[in-house]
Amino acid sequence: MTASQSNGGDKDPNRRVSRGGGKPASAGSTFVPRFPGDRPGLDDISVRLPTPFQTSGFAAVAPTEPGPGVTEQVARPKAPATVSVVRSGRDLRLDALRGWCALAMVIDHFGGASWLYVFTGGNTFFASAAEGFIFLSGLLVGQIYGARIARDGLASVQLRLLGRAATLYGMTIGLTFLFIGLSRFASMPWLQDETPVSPKLVVSLITLHHTYYLVDVMLLYTILMLLAPGALLLLHTKNTHWVAGLTVGLWGVYQVFPVQAQFPWSIVNNDTFQVPAWQLWFFVGMIVGYHRDVVRQRLRQFPLPVVTGILAVLALMTVWLYATDGAFLAEVLQAPSGREVLAVLFDKHVARVGRVVAFGIWFPLLYLVLTLAGRPILRGLGWLLVPFGQNALYVYALHLFAVYLGALALPYVAGFDRFNPLHNTPMQVLAVALIWIAVRFRLFFDVVPK
Repeated sequence: MTASQSNGGDKDPNRRVSRGGGKPASAGSTFVPRFPGDRPGLDDISVRLPTPFQTSGFAAVAPTEPGPGVTEQVARPKAPATVSVVRSGRDLRLDALRGWCALAMVIDHFGGASWLYVFTGGNTFFASAAEGFIFLSGLLVGQIYGARIARDGLASVQLRLLGRAATLYGMTIGLTFLFIGLSRFASMPWLQDETPVSPKLVVSLITLHHTYYLVDVMLLYTILMLLAPGALLLLHTKNTHWVAGLTVGLWGVYQVFPVQAQFPWSIVNNDTFQVPAWQLWFFVGMIVGYHRDVVRQRLRQFPLPVVTGILAVLALMTVWLYATDGAFLAEVLQAPSGREVLAVLFDKHVARVGRVVAFGIWFPLLYLVLTLAGRPILRGLGWLLVPFGQNALYVYALHLFAVYLGALALPYVAGFDRFNPLHNTPMQVLAVALIWIAVRFRLFFDVVPK
């Protein structure tokens, strides 16, 4: 599955090995090498996952292909001293978080009433899996491709990024024509328009000027990957402030002048993933990933249990605000409706400031929870989250057809009520199970990017 695995005799100097015997981790083994002066911190997790679920090749500190894809693992040079390793050194926290994002998207997009929305947010909470998906994609671009520069050179790494963007573009176009073609054939309710099929529409789809529900995030991801080589150049030449200034500046201008700040162009039906707003998640993640070692060293100055506790309190406050429909804010701001206030502050489409704050609470909280309680969490849920995280692009592609088949077949099931959680929740679980089986047995792995 990885380039390092396929090359057999690869002598990558950046590959992490045990300090004791100097041998790479064997399959299924765990070790935590330490250097003088180390103390427990963000990377102190060592977990052995059940053997039956190691077929997907749990490997290096992070998946080398950013976003949902995984093809190669390379560790950053001069990595921090304490490293938790499960076979070649992959950081399972990132896999688990990406796996949760993929899982949540399957459940939320399947729709209907469900008890599972308590865990996923039901696509109505102040933070969603989509933000995590894009942020982690950017983080892995910065971390993995940044590390490759020392080995392969900047130009080579930029070409690899463009190659990854080409793969995403091909997948975006393929899914758009296939999924939307099937949706039109069955007159699915999520179709945003019935524009007649014509050369004009085909050209608009191919040039990324037209998109549809559920494939729109892939279009966004493709555009961001096309921009990534330029951002990587700035990061490599010690111009991080330019990347930060441009991404925050574009996001800020779009909040005030959305029409004038459209970038790179106007996209029909792109109602949710506005590029000027959503690029913030990707490029901030890219900055964090590129400077991950520095960020980690600075975070080690703070006691993790205390920081986790503070974030947990803030997270509970967001839950309370959500559960009470923003009544407190309505009273403070003397607004007629708390829901209207929440709609303004936490609007997903344009990534309002409230949504940025909510993500800034929930993502680090989940990461720290996995840091402090990684063993029991990964032992209990790693069999599901880790394979989904390592193959998130594949999971996303398959979930489109799970959603399609559910919408096509379930209305004809006698007595089935989509808005009864007792009926619908098992169907969501079934969709997740079928996708997990496809991942487990690597179905269509030679066709669908992973």
